[in-house]
Amino acid sequence: MKKKLLKKLNAIGLFEKKRASPDVPAGINAYPDPQEEEKSEAHMHYLKSLFAEENDRLNLLESKTSQLIGQTGLIFSLLSLFVPLLVDKVEGLALYIKIVLLFVLLLSFGFYLLTIKNALRNYNVKNFQYSSPAPKNVQDFNNKTLNAFYSEVVRDLLLGLHVNNELNNQKAINLIQSYTTFRIANWTTGVLVVAFCTSLLFIRPNKPTITIEKPIKIEHFDTLIQKLDTIGKRLKTSSFKEKPTNVHRKLNQ
Repeated sequence: MKKKLLKKLNAIGLFEKKRASPDVPAGINAYPDPQEEEKSEAHMHYLKSLFAEENDRLNLLESKTSQLIGQTGLIFSLLSLFVPLLVDKVEGLALYIKIVLLFVLLLSFGFYLLTIKNALRNYNVKNFQYSSPAPKNVQDFNNKTLNAFYSEVVRDLLLGLHVNNELNNQKAINLIQSYTTFRIANWTTGVLVVAFCTSLLFIRPNKPTITIEKPIKIEHFDTLIQKLDTIGKRLKTSSFKEKPTNVHRKLNQ
């Protein structure tokens, strides 16, 4: 059970053992000098074509790594803009819904960060020291036969192909791990969006309650209203009685 769990975690770049530098097989440097010059030259051209293919593979891996980092950074930025909207809309929801949405959001952020972390391993130059034919072979074999020079170039190419292939395999593993976490992060982000939209459409938020501290208590309110009505009626009666008197005074004048 523990081995299966570690294998699953290693697939996303967690708890991974430190990789050792590629070992060089003993038979690579044991390439003998052929009797025929054409044979060693043919071997050299064949290995050069394989060397070029390995370089093309390296360029492809680095291009895919750059694209994955760029896409992850873009989605990470868009998800960060989504956070204020999420906080504003879930304010009236139940606590357990907030916890679920927050957990899925943190999970998405974590997998996107893990994607960038796995991809950035391919840019750690000190862990990827590639091999190529040594330029000093031209000086060392200046006074020797052309067949001996070709044989030495073949040995350098054999060594370089083995080392470069192992290093490219390590970069490919990093890229696969980064792709795996990127895919999981996209799935968790999709779950977050669906859960968020569902909570807005089908779950009614709790209505905010207003509590008044130290409320003002009005006593004998009904009696006060009756007194105000009585005063109002008296004012109307008095004003009605004064009007004829005023008219009579004007007529006398």
